[in-house]
Amino acid sequence: MSDAVRRGGDDLYRLAGVEVEHHEEQVSGIATHWVTAGPADAPHVVLLHGSGGSAALWYPVIAAMTERRHVIAVDMPGHGETAIPLWQSPDTIERMLEWLEEFLLGFQWPLLVGHSLGGYLALLHFARRRPALSGMVLVDAGGLGPRPPGFVMATRHPVLGMLLGLAAGQRPTRRRLERTIRRLTVDPYRIPHGQAALHYALITASRPGAGRFQFEVYRSVAINEADPGYKVWGRLNEIACPVLLVWGERDYFPLRYARQAEGEMPDARLEVLLNTGHLSYLEDPARFNQALAAWLEPNTATLRRGPAYEK
Repeated sequence: MSDAVRRGGDDLYRLAGVEVEHHEEQVSGIATHWVTAGPADAPHVVLLHGSGGSAALWYPVIAAMTERRHVIAVDMPGHGETAIPLWQSPDTIERMLEWLEEFLLGFQWPLLVGHSLGGYLALLHFARRRPALSGMVLVDAGGLGPRPPGFVMATRHPVLGMLLGLAAGQRPTRRRLERTIRRLTVDPYRIPHGQAALHYALITASRPGAGRFQFEVYRSVAINEADPGYKVWGRLNEIACPVLLVWGERDYFPLRYARQAEGEMPDARLEVLLNTGHLSYLEDPARFNQALAAWLEPNTATLRRGPAYEK
């Protein structure tokens, strides 16, 4: 299975014209896999995928990032080629944050880019630790809004949660995965090399325990949703580093919450990718790359010298 995951990911990098180097180390007790690309002496950017995603699913946007950055794309615990922990809710999200804190120690003043769950973890990490980040790019990010979406909250229901937990243990099928991608996009046929990406996603989702781990992540988020330690909404003024918000116009995470976040964060800009859904950067990678480059250019000096917001 691990060889198949590696081959599938490498196929996506090859199709996108990206050369990557693979790395594996123990991070917070978890065998962790990540890839790097771009000039080693360039400023760091760390990419955090969403739930059910992986490092390789950043494939359409990595090449453009390497023009300005040294890219680190990591498989978070339970995803891609990284080990699947036996963590259970309600502690799963806390363990994810501990893992992230330790992983980021290896990189200087990184720009943190997080999609969905990755964006939620980035937000919580900054709110709790005020780490040495040069900035954040939050792509269709969790944590922006008064409550998690309904499908996440359903996991803590005593009956529905049990049924969802049982379903999470079933082996995924191509048809079910296609239905999921249709729900997450406006037009899945706009995803570059979409069939190769679908094949790779099915391989990673088929790892024993992957579906159950994703359920535990959702349930942990749902159980802790009212705990101030896991909630950034209502105190977005504390997110003082430079922030680029990238949002799909038709994402199921409401666009109005992203607009509110832009107004409440001290140094934030919102870019809306038209006619895209929750996988906005995959549906329109060219526009994503343009938005990121336009934001980086005037902020280059600030983003290079590190967290001026601490001064």
